[in-house]
Amino acid sequence: MEGKLHSKKLTYELWKDFEELFNRHNGVRGGCWCTFYLCKSSQFDKMSREERREYHKRLIQTGKSTGILIYLDEKPVGWCQVAGPKLIHRFDTGRDYSKLNLQDNEKPDWRISCIFTDKNHRKQGIGKFAASEAMKYIESEGGGVVEVFPFDLSYRGITGMQHNGSVSLFKNLGFNEVTRLGKNTVLMRKTIGGRDGQT
Repeated sequence: MEGKLHSKKLTYELWKDFEELFNRHNGVRGGCWCTFYLCKSSQFDKMSREERREYHKRLIQTGKSTGILIYLDEKPVGWCQVAGPKLIHRFDTGRDYSKLNLQDNEKPDWRISCIFTDKNHRKQGIGKFAASEAMKYIESEGGGVVEVFPFDLSYRGITGMQHNGSVSLFKNLGFNEVTRLGKNTVLMRKTIGGRDGQT
């Protein structure tokens, strides 16, 4: 792969780059626009593709950041959704997650929910790079407890659903498996630095 990979925190000034990347893939995964984990199930199901795009855009317009963009030189080629649980809050209402009796030192300051690579740049290590850059970003923002929710890709029927990352990817980044959420989602956790991160 020619060129240099680097990451940037998504701000409103970079929204056009986010749109460029997602427009190349029809909003990604049926027009999700990476809003699935940013809203309630009832909201997501009622919104059209365009409404999801606008929903995400409004969050960014208010000064919130929902992740980091990955660039190959100046072209956006990847995305990692990383933010605090106030933004990435859909997991909290999940049947299995809501039953967890989390201790204070286990409650998340950050979540990584999605990793996406442009279709023309896959199998080049961009997803791994995005996850590593997310770790650096979290540390630069104060650190804290980080939750990830990769799929167990050995489970039959979900080999194509890899937008949450893989268990092996996060194990290599120092995450530990906490529990299973349903048949194929694995909750993993890691603490980076102190606990004064974003909530």
